[in-house]
Amino acid sequence: MRSLRFACLFAIFISVVALAQNNPVPLINQPLVPDSVKPGRGGFTLTVNGTGFASDAVVNWNGSPRATEIISSSQLKATIEAADVAKVGTASVTVVNSTPRGGSSNVIYFPVRTSLSSVAFAGHPTAIGEGVIAVGDFNNDGKLDVALGQENSDGNGWTISLFRGNGDGTFKPPIKSVFTGFTAVLYQLTTADFNNDGKLDLAANWAYGGDDGTDILLNNGDGTFRHTKKGTIDPGVFADLNGDGFLDAVTTGGGYDQGVGGIWLGDGKGGFKSAGQLNIPAEAGLAAIGDFNHDGILDVAIPGINEVLVFLGEGGGSFPQNGVSYSTTYGDDLVAADVNGDGNLDLINSGCVLLGKGDGTFTEGTCTSIPFDPVTVGDFNGDGKLDLAGLTNQHGNQVLLIALGNGDGTFRTPIEMGAGLTNNVVGFAAGDFNGDGKLDIVATELAGTPVFLQTPASVTPDSLAFGDQDVGTKSQPQTVILKNIGTSALKINGITIIGANPKDFSENNNCGASLPPGGSCKIQVTFGPKAVGNFTASVQVAYQGIGSPQLVSLSGTGVAAATVSLTPSKLTFSDQLIGTTSSPQTATLTNTGSEVVTISKISATAPFSQTNNCPSSLPVDTDCQIQVSFKPTAKGPASRELSVTDNATGSPQTVALSGAGTVVKLSPEGVNFGDEKVGTKSAAVPVQLTNTGKTALSITKIAITGKDAGDFSQTNNCGTTVPAGGSCTIKVTFQPTTTGSRSANLAVSDDGGGSPQEVALAGTGT
Repeated sequence: MRSLRFACLFAIFISVVALAQNNPVPLINQPLVPDSVKPGRGGFTLTVNGTGFASDAVVNWNGSPRATEIISSSQLKATIEAADVAKVGTASVTVVNSTPRGGSSNVIYFPVRTSLSSVAFAGHPTAIGEGVIAVGDFNNDGKLDVALGQENSDGNGWTISLFRGNGDGTFKPPIKSVFTGFTAVLYQLTTADFNNDGKLDLAANWAYGGDDGTDILLNNGDGTFRHTKKGTIDPGVFADLNGDGFLDAVTTGGGYDQGVGGIWLGDGKGGFKSAGQLNIPAEAGLAAIGDFNHDGILDVAIPGINEVLVFLGEGGGSFPQNGVSYSTTYGDDLVAADVNGDGNLDLINSGCVLLGKGDGTFTEGTCTSIPFDPVTVGDFNGDGKLDLAGLTNQHGNQVLLIALGNGDGTFRTPIEMGAGLTNNVVGFAAGDFNGDGKLDIVATELAGTPVFLQTPASVTPDSLAFGDQDVGTKSQPQTVILKNIGTSALKINGITIIGANPKDFSENNNCGASLPPGGSCKIQVTFGPKAVGNFTASVQVAYQGIGSPQLVSLSGTGVAAATVSLTPSKLTFSDQLIGTTSSPQTATLTNTGSEVVTISKISATAPFSQTNNCPSSLPVDTDCQIQVSFKPTAKGPASRELSVTDNATGSPQTVALSGAGTVVKLSPEGVNFGDEKVGTKSAAVPVQLTNTGKTALSITKIAITGKDAGDFSQTNNCGTTVPAGGSCTIKVTFQPTTTGSRSANLAVSDDGGGSPQEVALAGTGT
């Protein structure tokens, strides 16, 4: 897929050697020095570097000339007055060479603003449609406009819609120019003044089948364009290659080149003639142009996949057919700018930097952690260092990226702005659309063309996806960070959940009524579906400032909850001799819902153990059994849990387990005396007490307890201690005092664990 290009490519105007009879079209390099100032700082000298400056070149500030000192054909110094920078705003800086020919250079934006340590953007609703775009001041009113290109609905030709800017981030209704009589896919618009009339024109790059081309659309000055040259050249970029005052072209086909690029000399009317070929990569992107070796002759750099070819100009618009290759890590989008401040043009290839040495050669620099496609440069945070802006594919969508520059050719980790774009972005450009001195972004996609204005409120991320969540349960919270990157307090007007399904999401926050400069707060969002289905909503963050309110999109799916029962809730084991295993007791796990239950783990903690017949997936309306046994290893009580981990609500389900380990063995474990006449006494039944422990057993009491304790009696020879391994005898008799069933317990209190140990006693009075 061909890469997007920065649609606000004001064509690069440059000359090689000024002809005696004609002035060239000049070129300005980025950055200006300085490239931004604070409002109210007073007058200063602006240094403008570039190529093709005539001996009477003038620096224009917002279209008005400023006193200019010509240092050389590649450097000018202009006096910028205090009134020019008294208020926030963004100035357009150009260099104008006088006639014959000559003309105006490309535009470089100069922010007048307070610098910030970071940047944040907020979507601003617009009524522009989908399509390719170009940004510029097409009606020369000092406000940026957007030209939108779309194929006609019947497939016959295109429509160019000019949205004239109001200067506040909004646009007037479009003025449309309809072109018919051909079929092709329009994939890029480029701006330049092709006929030197002072009005920005358009170059429309198109592709059809295996063919591609560029049509020149001249600006009529009333918001419309006229079609003068159709399919003149392959897609490319424009510059005054031979210094004759007319724009020429370097073509690469924009990804349709098949390994051959071209040099085309312009006639000043939108027409071109071939002046040579370049051997370029088969998947080449559009060229970057500048004077890479300071010889006053323009050079060309062409990106391919993981490489950049550099062609050094030989003068008169001629170039060697083969370029010098430099390896890069990322893709095929390229810009030229001095990003390390050494006065030499560098190349930025989708986020990888090739540092210029000033002699036409380059060394490999660093790459951003995420590739940019497209990529453009500008001072987005006003700190005097060039930054990168562009798009990247993340999680199936395209995300707006800003990598703030360190001023040495390296960049900070890119900030993902999100911006809610899809993977259908077909146009991208930067400019100050609301006149606040901060560079903004416009990006077109199938859902529309939102303008993203810089704002003091950073809200990240711009979307939260909760995935599947059982109906009737709540997800773990996900966090949105609201940060004030501005220089004054940010007043917060409210944080709410809005949208189609607001009741299925909830939020709480610690943001309060305002945030101080640099302050941040957390918004915790949870998803609790009340029914099966897909649910969407948004966190709305309302504040006092540009871009309010911002929205964080929310999504999640309610699924039928898997449910189980685990019974009984507790299992109690009788006293158990240490080192022996009890008879098992049973717990039953039942699927009580309408979904298969996936069982991942069943466990019981020692001294309890379990075996089970449960499958890994328990079907609806079925159950399985878990057998639990008790094998104590020490005297005294033991309390543990049986645990079942699964995908059902309430997982893990548990059963409380309890028992006691003992060294006291009573045999038999129960005595039933049968029938005994009231008032008579039965024969004595011996109960043997054995100390199975390794130390003496201390006995504190032997007694008859229970409901009918008065009907039973005991005598014993146990004394107060029983030696390790020793035993004694307790003789029990039954003497009913009334008729009917009688019961009690023989209870032994001791230090053997599980005290008191008991033997059940029963009999019937007759």
